[in-house]
Amino acid sequence: MMEEKNKKRGRPKIDASLTETVYRESRRQAVNRKYVFDGVGVLMDGGEQIPDNKLLYNLAETKEGFVNRNGILEQIGRMDQQDHASFDDCVYIANLAAAAVKAGAKSREIEKAIRAVRMAMKQAAPDPEAEENLYRVGVAVQTLKRMSEIQKQPL
Repeated sequence: MMEEKNKKRGRPKIDASLTETVYRESRRQAVNRKYVFDGVGVLMDGGEQIPDNKLLYNLAETKEGFVNRNGILEQIGRMDQQDHASFDDCVYIANLAAAAVKAGAKSREIEKAIRAVRMAMKQAAPDPEAEENLYRVGVAVQTLKRMSEIQKQPL
């Protein structure tokens, strides 16, 4: 009789040891927060390449100056760590996200647009040069780009 080997299923375990001690309620919260920190890392490493990074994350001494757009940062962190996108691509998307915030787009809309870019890139990974895949990624990026051009109308 042959012994059956247990097949590993699901996603590989993510090291979230830094955030697990703070977010004890849920492993999911800890992993999401880890990706937020990774997104902040992209902003810090990008430095002058992301001139409006303070619109996405800013530690200020006053409550009014503190900015932390977790959803956007999480998507940028996932793009970097989970999807293994190039650093230049992450910086480009971070710049578009910051420009969209500056133009008045809602954080949740920007987060969804970045997720759409990530999913399009993931679908294109097997054959990135195929016209259909290039088109899909282009459309997703253009959606985010359009958000950065829309100016908030005064009430």
